[in-house]
Amino acid sequence: MNTILVATDFSANAHWATDYALELARQLHARLVLIHAYEPIPNLTMPPDLMATESTRQYEQTMGQLSILRNKMLDATNWPVDISVVARPGSLSDCIVEEAASLQADLLVMGVAGNDPLKARQLGSLALKMIPRTKVPMLLVPPGAAYQKPKIIVLAIDLSNPIDALALASAKWFAQLLAVKLDVICMEDEPDETLQKAAAGISVLLADQPHTVHFLAGNDLSDVLNEYTLTHQTDMIMLLPKPHNWLRTALLESDTQEVVRLTTIPVLAAV
Repeated sequence: MNTILVATDFSANAHWATDYALELARQLHARLVLIHAYEPIPNLTMPPDLMATESTRQYEQTMGQLSILRNKMLDATNWPVDISVVARPGSLSDCIVEEAASLQADLLVMGVAGNDPLKARQLGSLALKMIPRTKVPMLLVPPGAAYQKPKIIVLAIDLSNPIDALALASAKWFAQLLAVKLDVICMEDEPDETLQKAAAGISVLLADQPHTVHFLAGNDLSDVLNEYTLTHQTDMIMLLPKPHNWLRTALLESDTQEVVRLTTIPVLAAV
């Protein structure tokens, strides 16, 4: 892993994502890039020269905040970590997508909640809306999720649909980077022969990766994962988000988004 991009909004809960990303970058010897997107000044009746001055002030103020955060992060670790900062005007989601592509980022890290964790838990957040848009693996960090070196990652797979081979390869790659065991769980009350064969196929694909495969009964993925993580060691949850059309994405919450919204464990959306 070469580059980890982490978005921050400087809110009270933003440090959970930046702290987690810092420790992950240190463990993986990766470069860390902090990004903050700010709303540009509306171009109403302001003279062009004053507009340019205010835009420069906005940029310098944001870069100043990012530099302070960068210095705090460097002071918090005894290991050398390459940290750079990016300030951009515009929509945060657009800026993240563009910057991730420009940097060829290997991982995007975002906090699940900003200044209002309860609202984010009930209604969702910008981070959740980014899940259908991301083109790189995305790690979502909830408030209170302090970093500890992962040992076991739960990978939830829906065997009722064809598996995205690239997403599964991404999940496997990440697990191997962290040298963890994968607990693969499939939600099905009574798996038939077809599903059993599909599970066996997953085991073949993960043959060189320590793993187990379990079928668990249930109808709601969030409930099944919550119950499982309460009774089994789980340092992270990995999901393989399924692509949806724009209308489905706009109107309905995906399984991945629901799991991220309700869990207290970091979730990796492998794409």
